[in-house]
Amino acid sequence: MKKRIGGFIIVMFCYSVILAGGFYFIGYKVALSRMEHREDLVFPQTFYATISDIRDNTFTVKGMDVNDINFRGEFRFSVTEETKITWRYTDISIGDLDIGDSVSITFSGRILETYPGQVEQVNVIQLLDDEK
Repeated sequence: MKKRIGGFIIVMFCYSVILAGGFYFIGYKVALSRMEHREDLVFPQTFYATISDIRDNTFTVKGMDVNDINFRGEFRFSVTEETKITWRYTDISIGDLDIGDSVSITFSGRILETYPGQVEQVNVIQLLDDEK
């Protein structure tokens, strides 16, 4: 009789562990798929670059070697009214930026896989040069 109760307890314990593991796996997969399909769940990123071309409100920049390997190439982006441009924590205008200037680019949009890569939503451009 004790052997039967012990066996029943072991079987129920194993069943509970398998059931809990199954529900955990299902919940994990559902949560992961919901996070992957959310377009609004993009975190801001920053990289450093040198301005190589300016045409109206469109900039082409070359990423610096201090960046992660993914941000060392060439990128193009447009400056909109929502884009904040600063130098030493002071707002400046788009006309204050010149070819050859070192800048940091903070963005929260996607980067389109074209050449050069196109940054969709630039939030802040910060001029890094000491003098302006």
